[in-house]
Amino acid sequence: MSEHARKLVASYYQKLWSDDVEEALSQYLSPSYLEHQYTAAFSAEGLKDYINIRRQSATDHKVVIHHTLSEGDLVFLMAEEKLGGDVDYARAEMFRLEGDLIVEHWGAEVLDDKNRKNPNGTFDGAQVNRDVDHAAQFGARFEAWDQRGFDGQELDVFDISRIPEYKQHSPKGGDGLDGLVSILSKAKAAGIKTSMTCFRTLCDGDFVVSHRLYDTEPTHPLMNRIYTFDMFRLDAEGRAVEHWDVMNPVPSADYLARM
Repeated sequence: MSEHARKLVASYYQKLWSDDVEEALSQYLSPSYLEHQYTAAFSAEGLKDYINIRRQSATDHKVVIHHTLSEGDLVFLMAEEKLGGDVDYARAEMFRLEGDLIVEHWGAEVLDDKNRKNPNGTFDGAQVNRDVDHAAQFGARFEAWDQRGFDGQELDVFDISRIPEYKQHSPKGGDGLDGLVSILSKAKAAGIKTSMTCFRTLCDGDFVVSHRLYDTEPTHPLMNRIYTFDMFRLDAEGRAVEHWDVMNPVPSADYLARM
């Protein structure tokens, strides 16, 4: 089912971001469809309005899918939304299918910051290698490591879970471990408790996608109710060698309860 599901979702997504948005919704969505994206008003009708507003506000609107991953009934897309004038958004989209219908969607978007802290691109890097099964082998262990690192504030675990040359595609972080560990170390020293909640994961080849919420108590400006899709490429030992993310702050706890 996986290849078929990936093609189905990609076809839906391209049609969704076009003049055929209504046809996309009627053709691909289940009558019991659940929309978890708060900017789409938690509904299929709200999603249509959101799509139309985004397209109408752009001088040269275009959506490009860069990664398509799947496991079981889940399909994940990482896409680039181009609004013209060098304004781009990174989009993370996760879908749950029943047969050939989409029954559930979670999504996040973030402005692609051109003032980068690393030399990489948000949308470049390796593609999934389905000749290996590193994610299926090590995905649960990697998730447990990150739970210890973020939620348990065991910062030494990042030396195990990631290679020293860890490649960062998020504009806000540098390559290697220094940036990540530095932020978490300062938070810990200041008495700030970090938390990481994993909602669901998807393993495909050497890629693992983790749908998460990062939060802090008391509030830290960089980690306050951050709804995130983290995508990692794992090596043959189960360590992260490459990372992409889409991080979206959630305005309220009421919204979060429906996401």
